[in-house]
Amino acid sequence: MTSDTNDRARWWNSLHVRLLVMMSLALLPVGLIAITQTRAVSQNTLRNSELALLARVERSALNERLAIQRAMGAANTIAAYATELARDPLACSARLRGIAENSDRFSFMGLLPVDGQVLCSTASQPFELSQDSPARTLMMQRDPVVRVNTRAPISKVSIISVSVPYYDGEAIAGRVSVSLPLEKLRAVDEVRERALLDLVTYNDSGEVLTQVGAAEKLESELPAGLTLHGLTDERARAFTGYSRGGEMRIYTLVPIEANQLFVLGIWDARRGVADQLGDRLPPILFPMLMWLTSLLVVLFAIHRLVTRHIRNLRRQMVRFARDRTLSGDGAKRGDMPAELFEMQSSFDTMAYSIMQDEARLENAVREKNVLIREIHHRVKNNLQLISSILNMQIRDTPSEGTRDILRRVQDRVLSLATIHRDLYQANTAGMVNVGNLLREIVEKGAEISGDEVALTLNIEDVMLYPDQAVPMSLLASEAVTNALKYGQGDSGKQVIDVSLTREGKTCEFRIVNALGNGEPDSPSTGMGTKLINAFAIQLGADLETDRSDDTYSLTVRFDEADFVPQAETY
Repeated sequence: MTSDTNDRARWWNSLHVRLLVMMSLALLPVGLIAITQTRAVSQNTLRNSELALLARVERSALNERLAIQRAMGAANTIAAYATELARDPLACSARLRGIAENSDRFSFMGLLPVDGQVLCSTASQPFELSQDSPARTLMMQRDPVVRVNTRAPISKVSIISVSVPYYDGEAIAGRVSVSLPLEKLRAVDEVRERALLDLVTYNDSGEVLTQVGAAEKLESELPAGLTLHGLTDERARAFTGYSRGGEMRIYTLVPIEANQLFVLGIWDARRGVADQLGDRLPPILFPMLMWLTSLLVVLFAIHRLVTRHIRNLRRQMVRFARDRTLSGDGAKRGDMPAELFEMQSSFDTMAYSIMQDEARLENAVREKNVLIREIHHRVKNNLQLISSILNMQIRDTPSEGTRDILRRVQDRVLSLATIHRDLYQANTAGMVNVGNLLREIVEKGAEISGDEVALTLNIEDVMLYPDQAVPMSLLASEAVTNALKYGQGDSGKQVIDVSLTREGKTCEFRIVNALGNGEPDSPSTGMGTKLINAFAIQLGADLETDRSDDTYSLTVRFDEADFVPQAETY
């Protein structure tokens, strides 16, 4: 019995058995249900605590929100009529004073024009904004702005300034400013909870307006990686995270004025949920540790038994597919499970078998190509031998007519020999460049004619299989012979135009020759025309001829055919 058979007989080497044993050891302390339930309870408790604290902050910020919203509403109302009010500064100032006295909330109201000359306001007399005043820098802004000023220039007290732009047509004419004294605002109701650390009101620029806790501790209590300017959500939300000081905190964010004013509550996360979770160790700790231990064991087992072997096998497959090479670390027993060892062995066997088969196929293809080229070479030599015999017969024949006929036969034999020569020399899957053949046939025909010939060639490279290349070249040879025989221009020079073009899979051969006034040297037998028609039938081509007073044209159109192997006969 071989070693492979012994390995397969050891059932404990099975991948399933190994994984079953190691996963059973890892999952003995089954804590999945406890983890799921404890996490759900903890998350629900934390979320409920967040929502409860958020509700407390929303209630605490209600008075401040209402006061600032009233100021914003008053500023927007005045802005709607600001252009008309500004036309009469005295009446405008009286009207603003009346509004401020009736509300008993605003310390200042006024129209701040872009030129800095404040003529309409609740101030006792007109005044001018200084060039470096913050009000002048905000003058051209188009958005409402809420800002804090610890010492207002008019009222000399700490205020919250609410300003909105007013327009004269499409252009900004200035801003309506409404100030709320901080002492007039009822302080944010302090949430009497031991978990509350700070309650901060701030604007969209991150400027602190009011604060419950100590100012020097605010920076360390903000969320790690965030600033007050970054905590400007459009809706109220609560979230738990670490502060810059590294402590767990619950943050409750409530917008007082959309995109303008916000209140942030900072809570001690441990105290905030201590009443619901208790002061003991978190119950999720033990099942979480067991789950992590089980997960680590399972991951180690999968890596040790499966993953690393599969990755190694994959690298071998990729290398073999890329360059047909195998690494030197083939199938080795080691600590590889039996199933993967059999897979590795099967891959090695398959790879060696594929390389052997490919080597045999390459040898067979090489031998086939050599034989085919040898066949074409021999056929070419035989045809040249026949041409030589015909040439000897031509020299020994006394009749000029018979010599002409034999020369025509010799030309046809040489055309066939030329095709087989190209097949022997070319390496294009048995196809022939008919364009080269036609150029050679036309130029050779013009050369042996002995007359001056004006040739115009427009011959493209067209690749055809021999089934079409042979009749096409023979047809062209006959057409050129006829053109040389009958073509003669007015100047006595033979004029011939030859073209071979292809569009898609449709090929077109066209030859045009001039017609002379004289008679040919030898009478026509009609054999050339018969052969042209026969070759056109073999090509499956459409044959067209056109004769005028001074020219004769022959056009042959056919479709390039795919290779069709000959059926075997016995």
